Amino acid sequence: MQLRHLYDFGPYRVDASERVLRCGNEVVPLAPKAFELLLALVENSGHVVTKDQLMKRIWPDTFVEEANLSHNIYKLREALSAGHNGEKYIETVPRRGYRFVAQVTATREDTADLLVTEHTRTHILIEEETNEPPAPVGFATHPRTASLALPRLGWNRLRTAVALLIALVVVLAGGTGLAYRRGWFSRAPQRNEVHGPAVAGEMKITRVTNSGKVGASSVSPDGKFITYFENYTSGKGTMYVRQTGSNNEIQLLEPGERFFGGAAFSPDSMQIYYVSYEKNDRGGALYRIPVLGGPPTRLIGDFDSMFTLSPDGRQVAFYRREAEGKQKSIIIASLESGEQRTLLSRATAETILSGIPAWSPDGSLIAFGAAQAMEDDQKDGATFLFAAQVASGEVRQLSNERYVEIGKMNWTPDGKGLIYVALRPREGNQFYYLSYPETAVHRITNDLLTYGNYGLGITNDQHAMVVDIWESTSQLWIIGADGKTGDARQLTLGNDDGAQGLSALADGRMAYVARTGDEYDIWTANADGTGAQPLTADVFSQGRMSSTPDGRYLVFTSDRAGGHHLFRLNTDGSQLTQLTFGSAYDGAPDCSPDSKWVVYESSSAGLTTLWKVPVEGGSPTRLTEYEATQPSYSPDGTMIASVLPAQRKTIPGSIALLSAGGGPPLKTFDSLVFPFANGALWTPDGQAIVFPKTENHILNLWLQPTGGGPPRALTNFTSDSIFKYAYTRDGKSIILARGKVVVNVAMITNFRKSEANDIRAAN
Repeated sequence: MQLRHLYDFGPYRVDASERVLRCGNEVVPLAPKAFELLLALVENSGHVVTKDQLMKRIWPDTFVEEANLSHNIYKLREALSAGHNGEKYIETVPRRGYRFVAQVTATREDTADLLVTEHTRTHILIEEETNEPPAPVGFATHPRTASLALPRLGWNRLRTAVALLIALVVVLAGGTGLAYRRGWFSRAPQRNEVHGPAVAGEMKITRVTNSGKVGASSVSPDGKFITYFENYTSGKGTMYVRQTGSNNEIQLLEPGERFFGGAAFSPDSMQIYYVSYEKNDRGGALYRIPVLGGPPTRLIGDFDSMFTLSPDGRQVAFYRREAEGKQKSIIIASLESGEQRTLLSRATAETILSGIPAWSPDGSLIAFGAAQAMEDDQKDGATFLFAAQVASGEVRQLSNERYVEIGKMNWTPDGKGLIYVALRPREGNQFYYLSYPETAVHRITNDLLTYGNYGLGITNDQHAMVVDIWESTSQLWIIGADGKTGDARQLTLGNDDGAQGLSALADGRMAYVARTGDEYDIWTANADGTGAQPLTADVFSQGRMSSTPDGRYLVFTSDRAGGHHLFRLNTDGSQLTQLTFGSAYDGAPDCSPDSKWVVYESSSAGLTTLWKVPVEGGSPTRLTEYEATQPSYSPDGTMIASVLPAQRKTIPGSIALLSAGGGPPLKTFDSLVFPFANGALWTPDGQAIVFPKTENHILNLWLQPTGGGPPRALTNFTSDSIFKYAYTRDGKSIILARGKVVVNVAMITNFRKSEANDIRAAN
């Protein structure tokens, strides 16, 4: 007689013998590892299962990142959300692990449909003080034969809201972030996608570099060489090549004050094409250099960051902004004659071209991403994949799958699909495969925190691809207002504290976005870091925040209404109120000194401008008609400091001072390098503006006197980066979110097997 081990909860049944989850009569598709995770939690229902215990059980013989566990927890919650009718199943226990909290009935069913019901009190994963040996996997011995339901615990849980790395990563890796103003927020789960990781041991990820400073990687078609860049803000401003499987790294360029775009090998693997923004060539240009070194050749100027080579290596396609930024076009240029033609052109106020163009192996198509700038449902993430006919310019949509942003993409050499990196809600940047011409979407990666949007190359045999990996940590620190870093004290020990949002409260506490496990929520803590507790604990993502000086409210950005809007919360966590509405992306709030207004940035139709809205709610007022971001009220409330973004990578952005009532800038300071990671903050006395600046590869805070004169360094840290900063309400100290952002190159092999497993999981 063969027994089937079954677990029932809500409308669901877990069949441990057949390794399947059912909702009623329907099979709920789960990847193998996600099912194993569900089974482990259900078997231990009512008990906390630590992350270490889960990692050892689900991946017993494999070293994997903790992000694997976080991702599969999210996938379980997503799969169980369809039929739960508000039921909560998986509870996160901060800093410990997870608990399955629903009522579970465990049964054994033989082949003759004879049922024996058991109460699963003893659990294989839980370390309890008992002299009895552990029960067999899946069931514990119990003398009763009646059905006994496991207790449901009424604890509040923190739910998954994975955030993307802050945009400061662009200082360390080649290229810009996918969507720095909006990319770290979560949105509604996506549909029509086949999910599931590779079976352990099939797909392999191997690190190529460990410096934490390089990115925008690519691999030669023959698989023999890997190239990558190091921008001058994080390193030497040079490019490297190394032989696959070797530690022998060759520097191809003399170090210089330069930034890089993308890279691609020629079809014969003998040349490397790359984009560089030189100090004396700020418009950017496409270059070519022999793979083993030699003098570079400048090919095309006025060249945007990323490009794609034609299959024969004689032409290149790239984006170009035209008509003073009012249009963006895909340009095709001959690498031999320099002759150029426009394949397609779109008004930036109507269409946002996204994704790095990818030329198909047969030469007939160029794939790209695009979003409607004014589309109302863009708040849910509305970037789609398209392809243009090279001969006619005719455009067709390849898939209905929605993304927040799409990064670099490459066709597979056999022409049967497209591999690309894309940002999706709660998932960060991951790699996907779109089959062609069937246009079914399958996810390739789900194991690391996030992947860079400029790194991707595929070998001709389709056995390996090269990618960029982003990783970061952040903790809260405090220093005196004088900026003396020798007196800096660390306040928290979390993995990601304050990098997504930070504000000082009127009562001396601080509020910040913190990550515990796979959760991102607003927390508060005392001035010394003690007494930390969450203000939010839900499925939504919170971001940039500001508190009112009167101590009543905390204003923050969240996706809980479907887009990025401003919300107000009492500082005790009560009375959540939405302040802004519509289809625009609203962020970077700052409360006025009289606690009556909130100034913020709002992005719509490809333009980010400044607005203000009453703290108590009401109609917003537009303050600028020109591009401006990161607003900050002066201490007396009469002025606003803002950032005017740079138009080119090598041209610094500006700090602008304008009237609190709006209008043109009254004064500007050309002080910033990469201003969009953090804004410009007033000093408590109103005599200077604090802004971030990278020098000698270290990011510190600098002061720009509002009366004029050169800026000067405020802090002198010799390591790590500053992600967010805020003065305490008494003006005596500065709270910092400090940590590391590292970008490295990795090689993924057997990724096509991962794709095959996803297809099998769907069937």
